Amino acid sequence: MDDSKKNIHILLFEDNELNQKFAIAVINRLGHTVDLAENGLIGVEKYKKGSYDLILMDIQMPEMNGIEAAKAIREIENKEGKHTPIIAVTAFALDQDRRNCYEVGMDDFLTKPYKLNDLAEKIKRFYP
Repeated sequence: MDDSKKNIHILLFEDNELNQKFAIAVINRLGHTVDLAENGLIGVEKYKKGSYDLILMDIQMPEMNGIEAAKAIREIENKEGKHTPIIAVTAFALDQDRRNCYEVGMDDFLTKPYKLNDLAEKIKRFYP
């Protein structure tokens, strides 16, 4: 891998096993590393302990949904003075769903189902 391509560490919030496998395969194929959080609570805990360049946030999850998890992460970051890009990943693509994501501080939106190139373009937006 050449120096112009940055290997980034991604935190994936996803409760669906099939979606997990697909997203992990895509992320690995793009040359990045990934940690999986099966729900919002697990993800926020992993976020507190780890260091991530990007977060892929499923919106519909048990325990704590993606909106609540993003809000919790932004509260932590506001205290620490940092900002990790969060991309909402959801099958719900209505304008109100997008607004809800942006209102809690998410940076971008990816609609399910997505292809490898769709995810690659979103990542490139933050890590050219």
